[in-house]
Amino acid sequence: MKGLSIRKLVAGAVLASTMMAMATWPTSAQPVYYKDRVAVLMYHQFNRPPDGPITVTAQQFDEHIRTLKSAGFRFISAEQFRRWKAGKGTIPENAVLLTIDDGMKEIHSVALPILRKHKVPAVAFVVYRRIDRDPNTLSSQALRELEQGGVEVQSHSYNMHYRVIREADKADVAAVWVMSEQQIREDMALARQRHRELLGDEPDMLAYPYGAYTPAFIKAAQAEGIRYAFTTKTGLVTRSTPNMELPRLNAGVRGMTGKQVVDMIRKYAPAETVAKAKPKAKPKVTGYFVGGGLYKTQKAAAAAAKKFTRATGYRMYVAKHPKHKGYWVQTGRISSKARAQQLARKWARLGIRYVVHTTR
Repeated sequence: MKGLSIRKLVAGAVLASTMMAMATWPTSAQPVYYKDRVAVLMYHQFNRPPDGPITVTAQQFDEHIRTLKSAGFRFISAEQFRRWKAGKGTIPENAVLLTIDDGMKEIHSVALPILRKHKVPAVAFVVYRRIDRDPNTLSSQALRELEQGGVEVQSHSYNMHYRVIREADKADVAAVWVMSEQQIREDMALARQRHRELLGDEPDMLAYPYGAYTPAFIKAAQAEGIRYAFTTKTGLVTRSTPNMELPRLNAGVRGMTGKQVVDMIRKYAPAETVAKAKPKAKPKVTGYFVGGGLYKTQKAAAAAAKKFTRATGYRMYVAKHPKHKGYWVQTGRISSKARAQQLARKWARLGIRYVVHTTR
């Protein structure tokens, strides 16, 4: 059971490091898009083929992670997800679980180094029959290295990831739609066995191939130890979301930017928990150092401008008054209408503040 000990050690290390990081995560500086929910992101291929619709480049993947982190999103591990879903643990605000389907070899060569660099855990769903058979997919050695690197390997079926022509209507459909319950059960049993042979433990998570599932598929998966199954339906996961019908958001789209990923997640955030980022408040004006005030000397106006800038954050400059003898303090943020009001010695609006004309 060597694989089991590796999985436990790695999972424990990832959970411990993430919990330590949670203690220092900012709670007010970043906006809160949602609480007690998880955005599960879905990726497929990296750098192959370069023009594929579900292919992202290494640079694109790196930019996604950097943008999400800087926007206040927090990546969690599969173990954190399990504990939270079972009501035994908490998750940070703006929680994200990163998942990768199909088990292509670039998960190891392209995605893993980026995930390690950013200390981001992930889940890789693999088709077990392809392991050590298909040169385009992961090897058994690569699977072990993924787990050691914080990427948990889980099931994408043993060999159900293919499409067939359904005889009834000649439609191109996922294999599950034409398989019997017994065939599905046999596939799930083989997946469980192969996972145990490769890694020493058993899978408890599943990504439905092509997102297709039936009541028979759910029943067969649960009978073979699957507790959490992910679909291609969109939305955020809550504690009450059915464990066998978990939604995901497709971030693995060619050309998608990090900002677009953020916007996609925010689209599904509940309105009642969304808090917009508050702009940094500028200090309130503590005196009457206002654009429009008339000063006898340039020195006096400059002193007023300095105080006004310090008090408001607006950069001021001194100019000769166009109608009166003396100097006044101006800012580039003032509108022509406000300037006209100042000349008329009326209240003037400067940015978001009302200021009054004063003569010195």
